Amino acid sequence: MRHDIRRGDDGAEYHHPVVAWTTRDGRECTYPSTFGRGTVLPGFGTGNSVTVLYDADNPRRFEIRGWDSKPFYLVFAGVGAVLTAGMSSVLLVLLM
Repeated sequence: MRHDIRRGDDGAEYHHPVVAWTTRDGRECTYPSTFGRGTVLPGFGTGNSVTVLYDADNPRRFEIRGWDSKPFYLVFAGVGAVLTAGMSSVLLVLLM
């Protein structure tokens, strides 16, 4: 594992881990995570071994266990759904 450091629009630095693994059928894979954090969590430093879950048919679809946060994505999806429902309700009321 290593980290790519990217700057956000606000100028803050985000650490995106880059992991490398070999699939069961022998393919070498090295991909960066799309999920960046402002700090590196303990156990996720350069050179550490981590658990990677991947789609055998498409290894670009992967998750770094403990780094990629499904609840984080679910919260954003939930907030987006609530805002969409709210705006739809407001538009319906205005159109009546």
